[in-house]
Amino acid sequence: MTRPDQEIVELRPEIPVATTRRSGEAERFQNGIIRPIVKLQHELVMALVAKEKTFELAVVHAPNKEEYRNRIGIWLQKRPKIKNQLLGVIVGMMTLEELSGYHLHYNEYNKRIIQILVTRIADTLYKVVV
Repeated sequence: MTRPDQEIVELRPEIPVATTRRSGEAERFQNGIIRPIVKLQHELVMALVAKEKTFELAVVHAPNKEEYRNRIGIWLQKRPKIKNQLLGVIVGMMTLEELSGYHLHYNEYNKRIIQILVTRIADTLYKVVV
């Protein structure tokens, strides 16, 4: 059975790309591949975060949105299991060709994915919590 790469790409929402000819490879990969996948997988990401009992304890008394975001980042650093699940939710929606590119610089791309996820989680939940 072959992987339906074209169908996977067609599932992704269109996001206006802010890259230029001077943008680096990592930035093009982030804006062209990672961001659309993160947007597509938003509900699944939020469901994974919501099931984690320690999440609320980690962010409950954050005085502002920036501190809320910082606490989410720290929470993910201390919980590699959920961090790896979130990375898997994103990486699992890459095509085989994209996956090959991802493996060349996976440390850099993982940092970018986590940074995007932290911002997205904070933007989604901070309004609700405060």
